[in-house]
Order: sequence, then structure tokens, then C-alpha cells
Amino acid sequence: MKKMCCTILCTASLFTLPVGAMAADVTVDSSTILGLGQSDREGEKKETLLPVTQFLGLTADKLGDGNVSLHFYGWGRTDLAGKSYNDNKSAGNLTYGYLQYRFKQANSNIRAGRLFVHEGIINEQIDGVSARTDLPLGFGLSAFGGATVHATHIVGENSDGRGDTVFGGRANYRYKGLFEIGVSGVFESAAPDLVTRAASDYRRIGGDVWIAPFRAVDIIGHSSYDLETKQFAEHSYLLNIKMTPQWILTGEFNQQNDQSYLYPWTSFTSAVLNPDDKSSSVGFSLLHEVNKNLGVVVDSKKYTREFGTASRFGGEARVNFMDNSIRGGIGYHYLDAGQGFAIAPNPTASYHELRCYVMRDTKSYFGAVDVLGDFFKDSIYEESRAWEASTSLGYHFSPALALSGSLSYGRNPQFIEEVKALLRLTYNITYSATGGKK
Repeated sequence: MKKMCCTILCTASLFTLPVGAMAADVTVDSSTILGLGQSDREGEKKETLLPVTQFLGLTADKLGDGNVSLHFYGWGRTDLAGKSYNDNKSAGNLTYGYLQYRFKQANSNIRAGRLFVHEGIINEQIDGVSARTDLPLGFGLSAFGGATVHATHIVGENSDGRGDTVFGGRANYRYKGLFEIGVSGVFESAAPDLVTRAASDYRRIGGDVWIAPFRAVDIIGHSSYDLETKQFAEHSYLLNIKMTPQWILTGEFNQQNDQSYLYPWTSFTSAVLNPDDKSSSVGFSLLHEVNKNLGVVVDSKKYTREFGTASRFGGEARVNFMDNSIRGGIGYHYLDAGQGFAIAPNPTASYHELRCYVMRDTKSYFGAVDVLGDFFKDSIYEESRAWEASTSLGYHFSPALALSGSLSYGRNPQFIEEVKALLRLTYNITYSATGGKK
């Protein structure tokens, strides 16, 4: 099915582009990155890394009758010196590539090819078809179906945990600008169970909500239920309160049942993770815009797992000058982890984190300096800290073309020394329907 979808997409593209190319608006987004690094691990010889990565995106609007568009994004990579990507010299991926037809009525569209589906509790990448439309009286409906997009196999397994096909959809109701509620479901066939080694269907249903009872308050969230394990997989909710134009309070709550939330992906054969474990987090952040040049944010989050708890708290000051062309900040956070929270031989995962950065952006050049340091409460592999300093500098040859480079150096428990450098060439341009540049 995957090959069929890709063939349909490519064939349709070939037939559509010649007919509508003269009437199309084409946007090209290209980044070429040349990296230079050196790997120096304890007990291993130093290795030089020279990866070249190409990112390419293309959007063509107003094809055919003007309602067809083509969307493409992917990347390819090869290492000219060593094996810097999962012990391979080269890798690549088609992130998405699909044709879309947008109807003139009811905010309706249909897409075909490799695409992402984000609807309610659904968050899938498929090779297939999706469609959505608004219905009368505030109702809406969407549906999708196709083949799953497989990733790298899980360590120690001959599968990535995904099944063969996946389909689902969402129905919703919206009342003016006050609230929207939705119900959705996703169904995956022949998903491998990493405990029993038997293939089974994966079925999850759920609901989502967005409420804005007042202009300064909104609540958004969702809950999902696993029909295989017969228990809730996830609850995730976010509250935003704009108390004044200068004060914004955000609160969040997340809870997952690991077996249902991760199923059928990973971790069930691990001696550390219990499939019945639950994890949750609750936190808040408070942003205060002191003036147009200074903002301060403080935040805190409490993590709870079956085998331990932890709290992370701290704050950051952000500044900007010269019409936001100079931006910077300094921040501090502390993770206070209880016994057993770290999945490691270390007695605790507690650490202090400091960060300082500054960025400058003009029509001709841009640059940045960033310093990050972590200071462990207990040493890890006889190292009491990890830190990295990086700097970058770039030049705009034109609004569409820029060349930049960066250099970073750091030390951490995994790498005695870590040196990274890269050059990046970025090209972004849009061609209008008449063939000229926008």
C-alpha cells in the first residue's frame, strides 16, 4: 500500500505540474549543512565526523483549477569521513509529500500521499488519504486511512512496534468562540505486542476540549482510552490566564499509564520499566512583561513516577533592544530528584542548570553566543558537571540567501571533549504566478 500511495502521488504530481505550473505560486525552502565534529569517548579512539545534510521543502499552490497544491519536505545525509548516523554513512527520509485539494465550500479539503494527521487524540504519520469538512450548525468531521510509516527498529527487536495499516477520524462541535468539543479514535492493525510476540490490533478512543469562557481565559486538553488494556492512556490539559497585558499565568497537568500510553511501541521487555507504572506531572509558569525590553518568567513542575519523584523549578530573564534586533537571556533551574528517580546506577539525578545567551540579527549579518552548564549533585562517571559553549555567525547575501557557520565546544560524562562545527547555506524564495520572484 505504501508503494501504491507513493506511486499515485508522484504520478499525480507529474500530470498536475505541467498543466498548472504557469499559474502556480512556488515556494522553495532549502538548507545545506556541512558539519565537522570529533568524537572522543572514554576507552575509544578519537573519530572525525564530516556529515553533509540537505533539507529540501517545496510548496506549489494554485495548481490545476487553482484549488490543488503540492507539499513536499525531506532530507538526506551522508558522512564524508566516518559513520555519524547510527553507525551508517548515509541516511534520509521523506518527512511528508502529498497533494491537497481544497474545496471552495465548508472549509473542506482532501490530502493524498505521505502526511501527518493531527486531530483530537490522533497524532499519526501515514502513507494514505485524509479528508475533513465543516458541517452545518457548528459540527465538523474528519477521517483518514492508510499504511503506517515505519521507523528504525527498536533495539533488540525486529520491529519498530508499528502495525500494517492505520485509520480513524474525529467529529467535533464548536459554539461560536466559546468552546469546541471533539471525539476521535485511531485503529491500527497487526501491531506487534513486544510481551507476547503476537500481533494484535491497537485501538484507542478519546475526547478533546477547548473552552474560552472569558476573553482572558482558555482551557485546552484531551483524554484517551485504550480499548486493549481497558484503561485511560493519557490525560493532558493546559490552562492559560491573561490576568493583565503584563501578567500571564499558565498551568498544566499530564498523566499517563505507561502500558497504555506507550503501547505498542516499546519498553515492555525492559527490566527497569513496569508496564503498569503510571507517571504524571503538574506545573505552572508565570510571565511578567516588565516593559517592552524586559520579561521575567518563573516556572515549576512536579514529576511523579512509581519509582520516584522530582521537582524542577527556576526562572529566566529575557531582554531585547534596538527593535528586537538584539535578544538575550539568563536563566537558572534546579532539578531536585528523589531516590530512585534516575534510571541509572547514580543515587540521584539532581542537578543545577545555568544558561546565558545573546543573539543579534540585522539585514546584513546575524550571530549568537550560547553557554549552557549542568552541575550534578552526585558525580556521573567521575564527572561533576557538563557544559557546552557555542557561537554562530552568518551573512545575508540577499533576503533569500544566507550563509552561516557555528562552532561549539563542551565536556560531559559521555564525551571527554566534544567539538562541533558546521557551515549552513539557506535558500528560501517564492515565485509568483507570473514566474517572477515575490
